[in-house]
Amino acid sequence: MGNRASVSFSKDGCESVTLFSHWGGREFQNRAKNLALELKKAANAPEIMNSPLGRLEPGTVMVEFIRQETKELDLVTGNYYLGKDSGSGDNSDNGHLIIRL
Repeated sequence: MGNRASVSFSKDGCESVTLFSHWGGREFQNRAKNLALELKKAANAPEIMNSPLGRLEPGTVMVEFIRQETKELDLVTGNYYLGKDSGSGDNSDNGHLIIRL
């Protein structure tokens, strides 16, 4: 039994790939929203302001979200997987969330 959900990041008509979580549910989606809020606040920080992350480029934000979600794991054994869009996997419990940057 899962708690399936997916997220993607979007800005200026560009959308990242979709990250699916089998067990993450709404908490997974909330962590993605919180990351977006943190990055928006930090976008003018000197260490990131002239980088793709500082410009909030959707693909780079997705990479940062994946890094944060998996940094404590030895192996990513099955909770997470990528798809080209929200229809490329199973998000049947909680749906798909597009986070607008």
